[in-house]
Amino acid sequence: MRKPKPYDHTDPRPPSRSQKKRDSAALQDLGCKLAELPESALKRLNLAAHLLEAIMDYKGLTKHEAKRRQLQFIGAIMRETDSDPLARAVEDIEAGNRSQAREFHVVEAWRAALLSGDESGLEDIVALAPESERIQVRSQIRQLTRNARAEAEKNKPPRSSRALFRLLRELRESCGPAAPLLAEEEALPADAEDDGERSKETSAPGVPSRKATF
Repeated sequence: MRKPKPYDHTDPRPPSRSQKKRDSAALQDLGCKLAELPESALKRLNLAAHLLEAIMDYKGLTKHEAKRRQLQFIGAIMRETDSDPLARAVEDIEAGNRSQAREFHVVEAWRAALLSGDESGLEDIVALAPESERIQVRSQIRQLTRNARAEAEKNKPPRSSRALFRLLRELRESCGPAAPLLAEEEALPADAEDDGERSKETSAPGVPSRKATF
């Protein structure tokens, strides 16, 4: 959808009625995005107390009409707020979330390939580790992959699969944005949604960190 043209405050003429409607809609849209952020992120934005209170009230509502009216109220409050820094902050948060989601799906693609028996990208993954650790990393990846397959066949908790994900993720993070993409990763959408698996991987019991195992 085409982004509405912002009002030119250097124009001596007062904003038109349609411009006021566009500005109001934009503020409501920004208010809606703020309302969707977790409380921890909202607190980092240093919102005015009455704006934060209105957003928290919105989060507690369940009925559609009540939520709609509360969003209008939030939009009205935001007319008294410098919304440009907030809009930029929300854009930064959304961009960060998209980047994190993509990283998650990249690592998941690595794990899925290994568990399916495809080792065509294994050496690229191993190359992310320091040269002195690569033999051990290769062995650890293969051992975890074998254990994960065995767990799946016996319907056991996927501890090894989670440990494999964590190891692959730490290898990816050690190289940052410079980490090479495998062929299947290039088709991953940049704004892929995190399906919640990340929280399972990071909280897996008994999974050692790479620093502790290498």
